[in-house]
Amino acid sequence: MSQFLLRDARRSLLRPLRRCYSSNFSNQAIEIESGLQRELDGILNSFDAPITYAFGYGSGVFKQVGYDSTDKPQIDLILAVEDPVEFHSRNIKQNSHHYSSLKYFGPKVISRFQDVGAGIYFNPYANINGNEVKYGIVSMKRILNDLKNWESFYIAGRLQKPVKVLKTNPTIEHYNHLNLKAAATLAKHLISVKYPEKFDEFQFYKEITGLSYLGDIRYHLGAENPKKVENIVTKNFDKFRMYYKPIYEDVVVNNGYYLPPGFTLKNSLKKIQYRIQRTSLTQMLKGVATAGITKSVKYAWAKRMKSRSK
Repeated sequence: MSQFLLRDARRSLLRPLRRCYSSNFSNQAIEIESGLQRELDGILNSFDAPITYAFGYGSGVFKQVGYDSTDKPQIDLILAVEDPVEFHSRNIKQNSHHYSSLKYFGPKVISRFQDVGAGIYFNPYANINGNEVKYGIVSMKRILNDLKNWESFYIAGRLQKPVKVLKTNPTIEHYNHLNLKAAATLAKHLISVKYPEKFDEFQFYKEITGLSYLGDIRYHLGAENPKKVENIVTKNFDKFRMYYKPIYEDVVVNNGYYLPPGFTLKNSLKKIQYRIQRTSLTQMLKGVATAGITKSVKYAWAKRMKSRSK
């Protein structure tokens, strides 16, 4: 009898948590053209290693102003995994050609190297099903920590802009919802200072988008288009509106307030700028080792040319 009581008690403790995670986060389920959807699904399904959560982003998934219709940009993906060592072990066996010479040190070394900085290991210029793909591997632990605490603001900032979720996970969707609310809270404060009388939705989404580029070393090196923030919002305005639809009313209209632990309206900008500056530099240096010299030079040159041409 006591065993049944104990089991019921455990269920009652778990019930509120499950309710929280089963909330409707349909605003994060952005649709894309069906042909591209099939391509992305095919890329994701090509991996033998287990993937817990995945999303696509960037101009290879969502069009941006300034790109010619004949351009076929590299497809950018983030893959969240429970066990990075297991993922790299299986992926090196299947896709050895995606890795630089670091693969010869084994999956444990690669996983430790991955954990440096923002906690992401990128394989750029991987040919998958005839597509040029850059995919990053991140542990579930690191992605959740960034969404909850803005630890590096790398994944948190990326997920504050519309992405195409390819494999869902209710825990990540829950914490990303809080991440979006926090971004909206800070953006509302910053834009209210700039435009105390009135601001529109476009300006609001620009403010949110700009957060993830604060202190980014790539801007100082001229490796990013200076109009990138405006271009992203211009081309994806409808997606931003859908993404933030349940949040805009809560935060902007009804003055809801959400920020991660330790963040305030006063200290947030400085904290974010410092974290992005540190992680963007670390990720850039990591890129030379993870991609190899040839791919790193190719990637840096492509970014430089793109920033000059737009």
